[in-house]
Amino acid sequence: MKDITTKLSPKKIILGIAIILAGAAGVVVYQNRITISDWFSALSYSPTPEVSSLMDSIGLTGSAQSILRATHPSLNTSEEFNNYCDSHSQEISILGCYTKGRIYIYDIDEAELSGIKESTLAHELLHAVWERLSESEKTRLSALITEVYNDEQYNSLLAEDLETYPESERIDELHSRIGTEIVELPEELEKHYAKYFNDQDEIVLYYNDYIAPFRELSEKLEDLSNRITTLDQEIEAKTANYYADAEALSTQIDEFNNCANTSNCFSSNAEFAARRNELVNRKAELDNAFNEVNQLITERNNLATEYNDSILRGQTLESVINSNAKVEEIK
Repeated sequence: MKDITTKLSPKKIILGIAIILAGAAGVVVYQNRITISDWFSALSYSPTPEVSSLMDSIGLTGSAQSILRATHPSLNTSEEFNNYCDSHSQEISILGCYTKGRIYIYDIDEAELSGIKESTLAHELLHAVWERLSESEKTRLSALITEVYNDEQYNSLLAEDLETYPESERIDELHSRIGTEIVELPEELEKHYAKYFNDQDEIVLYYNDYIAPFRELSEKLEDLSNRITTLDQEIEAKTANYYADAEALSTQIDEFNNCANTSNCFSSNAEFAARRNELVNRKAELDNAFNEVNQLITERNNLATEYNDSILRGQTLESVINSNAKVEEIK
């Protein structure tokens, strides 16, 4: 089994017919050998209540149920999962695997990631489906899958992490990802996935549900980063203006004081009062500018705190889905 890490004289005519029919029977037996094997494998499988619930949740057709039961899907602790799926990296999160004819799902218990186990189970099922397709069917589907992958509206979604897979496994991986992550597919692909899912769009909803917190965090971090950058630029400009105005005002105050200490420098008490009021008003404007800069700095620091908290939340969520991470290590 393939490992995947979650991609023709009356007598002569009669004789001829007999030969052809015998050959056809041989093809049927050959094509159905896996189906027969799956049937026997499924007989020995009794899913746990939770796995049984997951299997029911993803709405499988009869043929898909047979394939899935034959893979004996199981929910596993981190230690079991790492052993079965050869997952040993804290940099890469593996949610499930199809290996040696079996499906293993990392048992993630996180309310915020609703749908993650259903989506992963459907994804791994499609790896088992791909392994059971004929070479001609794989060739036909490969062209359709490549067409979707090259589509601009999907490429950015499907290309993520694809380079981590060997070239020989990428179409297999795309087959699973397209079937669980993309809606509005070409008609031929819709028909293909309909052989296994009663409603492929429902499968995509499970994926969108669990991936939503990550997308929201990513969008939030980008927004916060942009706002912080804008504030930094505004603070820098206003601070420079403040110091320039403060220096100019200081010079003017010195000049005023010197004049006040010089006889007949002001032509009248009215001129003295007017000059003094002007400086007082400019000092008040300068104080307002100082307070504005401080308010901007406070706003900037609050955004930075929110940014760091979001980073921490993202790291915590990533640790939840990584069977090699320890949540308590995230400080």
